[in-house]
Amino acid sequence: RNPHACDLSVLMMVASMMAVLALSAAGLSPPRLPARTSRSERRSALRRLRGGATADPIDEKLYSRQLYVMGRAAQLSLGSASVLLLGLTGLGAEVSKNLALAGVAQLDVHDAEEASLADLSSSWLLKPEDVGTARHAQAVDRLAPLNEHVRVRALGGDGRPLAEGDGQAACRLAGADGGEWWEREGAIDGYTVVVACDMPHAPLARLSAAARASGAKLVACWSAGLAGGVFVDCGEAFVVSDPTGEPPRQALLEHVSCGEEGVATTVQEQPHGLQDGDVVRFEGVRGMEALCAEGRTFAVRATGRHTLSLGETRGCGEFVGGGRLVQVKQPVSLDFKPFEAASEEVGQLLHEVGGRRASRSLTLHAAFAGLHALPAGCPPGSDQR
Repeated sequence: RNPHACDLSVLMMVASMMAVLALSAAGLSPPRLPARTSRSERRSALRRLRGGATADPIDEKLYSRQLYVMGRAAQLSLGSASVLLLGLTGLGAEVSKNLALAGVAQLDVHDAEEASLADLSSSWLLKPEDVGTARHAQAVDRLAPLNEHVRVRALGGDGRPLAEGDGQAACRLAGADGGEWWEREGAIDGYTVVVACDMPHAPLARLSAAARASGAKLVACWSAGLAGGVFVDCGEAFVVSDPTGEPPRQALLEHVSCGEEGVATTVQEQPHGLQDGDVVRFEGVRGMEALCAEGRTFAVRATGRHTLSLGETRGCGEFVGGGRLVQVKQPVSLDFKPFEAASEEVGQLLHEVGGRRASRSLTLHAAFAGLHALPAGCPPGSDQR
């Protein structure tokens, strides 16, 4: 019941979602004023609301740790993201908490299932008095205080925001027409990311298609004890500005040759660690100032642990000493598959965590697929199970 506790599978899922949000959000939303602010904070907020040149909606005191880890650009993207979360199971409750703390602009949640006694063991959002009401009935009251900069709404069975005290009505409305409200055309337009927690595979395939049609990114996750899984669909031609998330590689130089096929040699204590096709720039190379010209880069070919082929370096001068090479990260365009297509090619798409064998992941995938194929409320001893 500790709202700050989550197991390894939840951490893995939340980390995936944070990456998607930080890379996919676009544009900025003006901040909401906190209940109590200083005069300088009010003036700054008013300038941002009016579109001033110094607009920057980041609360540096609140997000100082995230700024250190992710950087300002990623935090700005989070601060402009609109997220729809479907499924407030124990996993969904943890994900919703982390999204609110991370500082997305808007968080809409929906789960019209009636809360049960069993739900109390895994969801910090629920209390004993909530049993029998919709899981999302009290979500706004318990999520909104986590971060005053995030707008939190609970959506009813028709996809519209709930009014206060509508928890019971939400349970009756959900699925009344035999389908889900998010399947209607345009129902999820405007969302940056849709997050589905513990959703069975059949409706997830429909949600994947709806998210693609609306232009939203999809993150689906499951958790069952110590086993968990994540599926991500960011559409086609999704550009990742930093594929690894690691600091750019650097190395001090021992020598750089001048010629038709110039070679850069690093000091013995610092192997370059680069691969064919990586891009580098040079800094502080004495005698070869042209090599360090602003904006000049080289696509390298690794010829040894300490040597790189640079291509044409004639006219750059003669190496005197000093300097270093610095890797220049290049954006990568990725094509994702919708859930239904990815499920058919699962053997090629499974990502191993912690060095596990592929057969283990395939077994876990089959187990989750079987679990999600069970009809709702299927008794343990039935023929269907």
